Amino acid sequence: MENHCKEENSESLVTGVYELPGEPAVIINGVPPAVNNGDNSTLRQTVSGIESHKETIFGEWLVGSKVQKLFEEKLYNGKVTKFEEESGWYRIQYYDDGDFEDLEWHELKDLLLPLDITVPLKTLASKVIQKSEKLAQKQ
Repeated sequence: MENHCKEENSESLVTGVYELPGEPAVIINGVPPAVNNGDNSTLRQTVSGIESHKETIFGEWLVGSKVQKLFEEKLYNGKVTKFEEESGWYRIQYYDDGDFEDLEWHELKDLLLPLDITVPLKTLASKVIQKSEKLAQKQ
């Protein structure tokens, strides 16, 4: 038996990165130009760009999550109240003193408390979708 592989003409495809609305997927069509100058800086830049996108892809889903932060030997409880998509920052509002701060994902991930598993995923998804629809109507 022979394996026949149909090869597509790569020149006919438009190079780019596409996001599908409502899908946690990114479609990458094409690759960055390869420049062999002895280092992998192009590759590193591409990978870091993917990593930063991956860290914020579920940002809206974390709104409402509870956090706990140790500061000067005291634990402060709070929650994620907002996600700023442009900057990738999460707004944290603390209950104990009313203070707030904006954090990036790498700062937030260690403060997150385990999710309440009694909340159905369908309910969480509905809240995110409703909020997205409200934001779309405002624009």
